Parts: sequence; structure tokens; C-alpha cells
Amino acid sequence: MLHILQLCQQREFLTKQDRLPKVSKSEYKITEKEEHMADFEIIDAHTHLARTPEEERNWWLLPGRRACDRYGAPEKAVEYMKREGISKMVVLTLIPRQDRGPLVEKAKLASLPEKQRREQEKKIGEQVAPKMREMNEWGCELSKRFPQMVSFSCISPDLGGAQEIVKEVELRASQGAKGIKLHPGMFCFFPDDEVMFPAYEKCQELGLPVLADSATWPTPHVLTVFPSPVALTVQYDVIDYGEPKRWARVASTFPRLSIVLAHLGAAWWDERVELAQKYPNIYFDTSQGFSAPDRIPHSPHRGLAEADVPRIFRKIGTDRILFGTDFPALEPQPQIEQLIRMPLTDEEKRMILAENAKRVLRL
Repeated sequence: MLHILQLCQQREFLTKQDRLPKVSKSEYKITEKEEHMADFEIIDAHTHLARTPEEERNWWLLPGRRACDRYGAPEKAVEYMKREGISKMVVLTLIPRQDRGPLVEKAKLASLPEKQRREQEKKIGEQVAPKMREMNEWGCELSKRFPQMVSFSCISPDLGGAQEIVKEVELRASQGAKGIKLHPGMFCFFPDDEVMFPAYEKCQELGLPVLADSATWPTPHVLTVFPSPVALTVQYDVIDYGEPKRWARVASTFPRLSIVLAHLGAAWWDERVELAQKYPNIYFDTSQGFSAPDRIPHSPHRGLAEADVPRIFRKIGTDRILFGTDFPALEPQPQIEQLIRMPLTDEEKRMILAENAKRVLRL
């Protein structure tokens, strides 16, 4: 209820019927301009997939979603892409929710003395690393089966130190991965931890872009207590591992590394604008959309209002914005509609919906 009240306070939200503009029936017809919107190519630069329908059901616990409305397994995702006119999906591998038990324990270690914490993290990494490698291998095989799906492999310090992380980057690149995925919040690490720097250097050398979550993220035990989409709006007990400012040193140290920070519309969007003005190698994706009277995104805390989006896009540079959705947790279609209805030029929409992804992600 609190999130709805916050959205109601946005300056463009109309609460009284008599404030609505009078619209005649003739104005409801679809215009020629709206019809040609379907001609835009669409690349979804931020998706996750499950290996099987059963894994999808256990991963995304979406109350009320019918089996026929689940598209998170590869074969069903291909159907969805055809239906919605999506030419490519960037599939970011992650550990499924049901395998994140060790990460729940890792989240509780933050207050321990460093030596003790490192010892416990090593033990947890020994449990997490095999799952991560398993999903990365599957992702690379997936892109061979379905060329319209582009694989990004996941890495974190849990792989066992700097050298092992670099080996994983090299291996997955040789298997066809086109980029690297980081989720600092889920894996409880800061992106400017120097253990990650050799991997960034390797990505820069190989021309692999890095895409990272940069929104607020409840610590994993919160997601266990509230195993549903509601958990993603719980704004307490959060350690800000993914805060955008943590990427400043990475961007300056590796100026040829393309860094895409996900969830532009979530918390710290103003901090992202500051980063963009300092570091030309930082880009952003639109996954989860933007706050609007008819839309409450997964992460509404300090969310960027739709009315302000065109101005923020242009301040950053529309050539640095990539369209993404977080499919299948969120469906692409409403987010496509939201972007298309914004007062942007057709050229700006083309760049955001597909052309920027082709250039930045080298698709």
C-alpha cells in the first residue's frame, strides 16, 4: 500500500475524474504512427532462463501465474520471442533460487572479523562454485541450440580467487559466451573488490562486456523468509553491495571495458547519472521499467518516474541506454509499451530498443 501511495504523490498522477481530459470516441482509433511502431527491432538485453519448466516454477514463485503463461524455459521463451517480435534475448545465467541456500549463510557473515569471514566464505564458495559453473556451461550450450539467445556467464569471488575467476571467463568465452554477468547483491560482494580486477582486465582484453545488477537487493535470508516477488520490494536489512558508485574505480581502471549497469529506474538513478557524466564506458539497461500511475516496478524504492525518463535518458545519452526487461519475472510487452509511448524520437527508440545493444554488446 505504501508503494501505491508513493506513486500517487507523483506530480502527473490524476486522482479526480473531473481532471481527466475529454476524449471523443473518434480519438481512440489507432494512428498510422502507432501502427509503424511494430517495425522497431527489439533486443531484450536482460533476461534469465530456467533449464526446465519445473525449475522455472521453483525459481520464480509467482502466485496465480498459470502454466500456459510461464515462458522461462528455452522452448517457451522462443515462442514468446516470436509472439512479441523480439529478435534476440541476452540470457544472463544465475544460480536458481532453490540452490541459493549457501548464499543465505554468506549474507550473515558481514559482521564477523575479516579472517573468520574469509574462512567461512571459502567454505560457502566450495558449495556455490559448482552450481555457477553448471549454469554457465548450460548457458553456452543454450546459445548454440538457439542462436537468437546470447549467453552471458556469471562470475563472483565464490569461484575461488582471482585466478579461478579468470579461468572461468576464458573458458566460457571459448565456449561462446558473449559477456559476463555480475550480481553483487545476490553473491554478497562489492564490485570494486580487487579480487575481481584480474577478471575485468581479462574481459577488457577479450572484448567481453560486463552487465551487473545495480539496484537494491534484500540479503538472501530475506528472500527465504519472503520467497515471492514481494521480497524484491522489502527495503530493510539491505547491504548495498550493488550501489552504482562502487563501479567508479572499475570504470576508471579499465577504460576500454564496457560496463552495463542494470535497472536504471531503480534506486540510485541519480547516482547513475553522475557516473555516466564521468565515465563514458558505463552504460545502463532499462530492466524492470519505470514508475508510473499504471505501473509499479519490482523495485519502486526511490524509483525513477516515467515522466522524467526522457530527460534522464538524454542527460546520460540515449546512445548509452539498452532496453531490457528481467524476463520472465517481468513480461517484456508492458515495458515495450512503456518505452514506445514516451516522447522520444523514432531514432532514439530504435537505438534503445536494439541498436545500442548491437553496438555495446557486440551482437
